[in-house]
Amino acid sequence: MEIIQDIPGVVSGEAALLVQPESHLHYQAWHLADTLDLMAYRHQTLLPPHHATKHELYYHEGPGRFMYLLPYGVVVLCGFSPRESTERLQHLRTFSRGAVAQPVTDDFEVVVRPGQAVSMSFDVLTLGALDHAANQMIMLLVAQSVVLDHYDRSSQQLITEIRAHTEYMEKKGKIKLTEKESLRFVGKSLTTKNRIVENLYILDAPAPTWDDEYLNQLYWHLWKHFELGTRYRAIENILKIMEENLSVFINHHRHRESSRLEWIIIILIVIEVVDTLGSKVWGLF
Repeated sequence: MEIIQDIPGVVSGEAALLVQPESHLHYQAWHLADTLDLMAYRHQTLLPPHHATKHELYYHEGPGRFMYLLPYGVVVLCGFSPRESTERLQHLRTFSRGAVAQPVTDDFEVVVRPGQAVSMSFDVLTLGALDHAANQMIMLLVAQSVVLDHYDRSSQQLITEIRAHTEYMEKKGKIKLTEKESLRFVGKSLTTKNRIVENLYILDAPAPTWDDEYLNQLYWHLWKHFELGTRYRAIENILKIMEENLSVFINHHRHRESSRLEWIIIILIVIEVVDTLGSKVWGLF
């Protein structure tokens, strides 16, 4: 493996290049499930990870071959054949919970060309060199893009369901959605929002970029390319609109329940009054 060091803006030292010059890398990401048990996978896999925390596992399995796992159910592979990828995904499903019926996938291309500044052209990122830190950054952003696609699909499905109920209310002048169903939708919305906030670095750059100008430049190129901020705000707006619609339904149910209780109280008072009057009239005879 040829190693080129001291390229401007590139970290030199340990494995400055992980691939040959003029290499073309194909990354593919899948959102497989709600969660992946990284600790269980690490303990049951013979190959030690190159980098491991409770939030990520990063494997280097040879020149141009990498795997990146995140606890929110995302897998990113690079340099694997279609058959190898399928086998790897099937194995990873045994460590997942809340499997996705139709996994969201995404592809990304990277060209490593010595001396080239970081640049984006269409869907291809060109770099002067690739070290582990830069490679992890690329795989992290691809993973975040995929999981945002998943949350966008989920939020679109929720708002479509809510739209059906608002259209029914418009046509019939009444609400078909029960209070329990309304609360269930609110729960789904809040769960989606909480998972995004807990798992994704959407609004803040990750810590490795704070002290490394090259990684910071790479991060913001990818962040803009994948439009992570814009897509996050779009999902947030959909969830907010859905919560506002649901608040109308919930308030209607509560108002209806209050009205029912008021009528019950009125009826009880009337019965009490009638009973009292009846007793007095009966006493006259």
